[in-house]
Amino acid sequence: MKEQIENAIELIKKQKFDGCITGSCLLDYFEGQDIDIFCYNENSFTKIINFFHYNPLFLILDKLEQYKFDEYIDKGKSSLDRLNLISIKFKYNLCIDINVIYKKYQKDVFGVISNFDFDIVACGYDIQTGKTLSLRETTGKECTWNKWNPFYSNLDVWNVRRLLRQFDRVIKYTNRGYNMASVVDKYIEMTESIIEMDNIYKTERGNKYYNDTKEQFKILLKILQVWKKDQTISDKELEILRGLI
Repeated sequence: MKEQIENAIELIKKQKFDGCITGSCLLDYFEGQDIDIFCYNENSFTKIINFFHYNPLFLILDKLEQYKFDEYIDKGKSSLDRLNLISIKFKYNLCIDINVIYKKYQKDVFGVISNFDFDIVACGYDIQTGKTLSLRETTGKECTWNKWNPFYSNLDVWNVRRLLRQFDRVIKYTNRGYNMASVVDKYIEMTESIIEMDNIYKTERGNKYYNDTKEQFKILLKILQVWKKDQTISDKELEILRGLI
């Protein structure tokens, strides 16, 4: 599979479009690795998905992904207007997932990787320049949170929930041998900041939201603290965590 990943990356690098190759595919090889392509504009997104569509090495095997492709190509409909992003997944040589993504407000490689959660994946190969930009500050199997990600510095409830939704990825990269302690410490710090947040609400509905949120984050904190100590999480705890965020 490593050779398949390398072949797919080399083929993508030869295409002329405004975008970058990012994420875990630029790390050491591991089973189940995929490739993320971020396009800087809609023209490039259209160009690369059409290239894949007409190249027999690339297929769309998922019905939902095929539906998104058909809606976009045939009807000009997509999630762009609603969510400011669109993604379509292809399969290279029947074995490697290729995710093609366009987010309206990410216009260069820095704009893309500065929004990633962990520093180990905050790396991108820019197609046009042929240069690689990395925001990583750790080495080897160490990992920390991405200091360039603006969501980490604006710790309101919505942003913290958004970041905590990535906890599955903490588990995934821990299982791949990475030390995620720094990330977990940051998650605990963020969770504690929400618990300690002052009640600014004056209405009964607002007070209920505040109290419910506080109790939810207390449960989240306990789960994170257990993970930090034992690096284990039960299926029930994981289900609870997902339900709360």
